[in-house]
Amino acid sequence: MAGELGGADVAVAVEADVTSEAAVAAAVRRAVLAFGGVDLVVNNAGLSISKPLLETTEADWDLQHDVMAKGSFLVSRAAVRVMTAQGMGGDIVYISSKNSLFAGPDNVAYGAAKADQAHQVRLLAAELGGHGIRVNGVNPDGVVRGSGIFAGGWGAQRAAVYGVPEERLGEFYAQRTLLKREVLPEHVANAVLVLTGGELSHTTGLHIPVDAGVAAAFLR
Repeated sequence: MAGELGGADVAVAVEADVTSEAAVAAAVRRAVLAFGGVDLVVNNAGLSISKPLLETTEADWDLQHDVMAKGSFLVSRAAVRVMTAQGMGGDIVYISSKNSLFAGPDNVAYGAAKADQAHQVRLLAAELGGHGIRVNGVNPDGVVRGSGIFAGGWGAQRAAVYGVPEERLGEFYAQRTLLKREVLPEHVANAVLVLTGGELSHTTGLHIPVDAGVAAAFLR
């Protein structure tokens, strides 16, 4: 153990179904065994269903909310059980979306699930502050590059909604922002690092926009 201090970072991959209470609990136990505790959780599991209201089925709605709204609730709850037992505080970060605030067409299931996640941030920040647990969120714009969600059909669906070729969807998103910049995965990761790196130790209940400036998603 002493020889590993200051050494290379270690990652342990655990496959888990975030809609299953038992699977989430098992994943958290693996983390505790591997690292001795839980200090930080990032709720980032997600999928996207893009359909008009009248084509959105009950199964679509349930799947979207089970993975994102229920999933982040189960993960946060399991992690908080460990964090409170440790008595050392901790960080929970939700990767929400500008869609938690921005209303667009053919997006009712996804947008509503993201709004649920966004309010979980506020609710848990209010509840867990006494334990020294900070809860914050990141609201990205569409992250096209490297996205399994966009590559899995969401990109084609959103491109059709906006009437642009799928291969130009990232450029389209960029051109509708104030900064005219495409949001990339590393920009989202940087926001998580800022929230959890110690410089914002007195911040909880905050949503950081990482959307290059989408005025319709400004926090009010």
